[in-house]
Amino acid sequence: MSMATLAVAVSPSSAAPVVEDAVVINDPQPLPDEQGGENEVAVEVTTASCGDWNRAVGVPLRWSRELNDGCGLFGRPGLKVGYSWKAERGRPCIKVKGFVNGRVKWYDAGCGASGEVRNVPWGNVLAEKGIKVKGASLFVWR
Repeated sequence: MSMATLAVAVSPSSAAPVVEDAVVINDPQPLPDEQGGENEVAVEVTTASCGDWNRAVGVPLRWSRELNDGCGLFGRPGLKVGYSWKAERGRPCIKVKGFVNGRVKWYDAGCGASGEVRNVPWGNVLAEKGIKVKGASLFVWR
C-alpha cells in the first residue's frame, strides 16, 4: 500500500461494514515562502472511496503480478469477503486473494466478461484485497 493512499475498511462483528474515504495526493505545488523562496508545498487532494472500482489490464497466456485495491481491510475471525469484476474488453480469468490461518491463499474466481465471488475466507488479518488476472482484457474490479 502506498503512503499516498491510506484508507481503512472496518467491519465490526455486530455491524455492517463501514468504509472510510481515502486521501489521494495528486500534484504537489510549490508555494513561495515569506522571503519569496519556494519552501512550502501545497498539495491538491481528492477523496477516493475504498468501494470504488479499480481499473486493470490483463495480458494473454500468463498470470499478472498481484493487483491491490489500496485499502487496508481489518479482518476478524470468520470474516469472508467478496470480489467482482466487469470487463470492458476481453474475458479475463481471475484469481482472488484470501487467507487461511493467516497465510495468503489464491482462489480461482473464474473467467468471463463479468463475475462475482463471495465468501472468500479472510479471517483475522489486516491486508489489502488483491487479484491476479490472465487473458488479454481491460476491466474494472472491486
